[in-house]
Amino acid sequence: MKRGLFFSAAWVMFFISVCCFSANGFASETGIKGDINGDGKIGLEGVIYALRINSGISDKYAEWLSSLDFSKAYVVPSESQVDKVTLGGILSLEDNKFYTTDFTLRDAQNLNILEMRAESSDEETLEQNLRNSVWKGTYDIYDKSYTTILNLIVVQDGYVGGEVIHEEQADNTGFLRARVTGDILNQYQIDGVFTDEDRIESDVLAELPADTPTRQLLRIKRVRAFEFVNSSDGNRWSTNREYRMTLEGNTLTGIVGIPADTYGSSDGTSENGDINLTLSK
Repeated sequence: MKRGLFFSAAWVMFFISVCCFSANGFASETGIKGDINGDGKIGLEGVIYALRINSGISDKYAEWLSSLDFSKAYVVPSESQVDKVTLGGILSLEDNKFYTTDFTLRDAQNLNILEMRAESSDEETLEQNLRNSVWKGTYDIYDKSYTTILNLIVVQDGYVGGEVIHEEQADNTGFLRARVTGDILNQYQIDGVFTDEDRIESDVLAELPADTPTRQLLRIKRVRAFEFVNSSDGNRWSTNREYRMTLEGNTLTGIVGIPADTYGSSDGTSENGDINLTLSK
């Protein structure tokens, strides 16, 4: 899997400033102006398309470059270097595949597209689809029900980071908006029990049949709260809660509970509530 991180502020400023500087210099010559793919937006796709014409990129990429979605793109620092930047997670709307693309800085501050590679691994595709996704549903515990929104902002190399919002349905007094962080991992069904991939011995994992039932589990914890209002009945929001949710198609279902106090202890949780979310966008 290609390693990468989401755009840092520095990378964003570098990449956009170089693109815009280059595009402005030859926009009048190429005739590329604004919204080139009819999506109602004027963004990086227009700049990249103009760069293609200016740099003389092969015609075999022309259709691919005319309709790109950069909403899940990220810089790949391990492959970027002086005068070269590699972007992963670029979605082609022509074939609905994700690509990693190399750009190099040429003379006159123009960016040239060197190569585009399809990201074909199932794990990479899964993470790309989860990145910047929004999930909506409910969190129920005891006699309370909370309208819930989960935004998965960062999903990369097994790491997950985002934001969760809970709002009490009954009287709208209880409210929480907090950062969440954790991981996504594969589970394999062995002897009728789904087990985390990293808890299976390597020799056992290597010998598992290809048709072994597999699923993905998200394990994320609350960290810093941005906003919170405690319920009118005196119940307070706890910082010590872990969300364990199984991904099945367009749903996330599982529990929200208190994890063990120490590593090496039982992996169970206590004071569990139920959470059920559906992909919104």
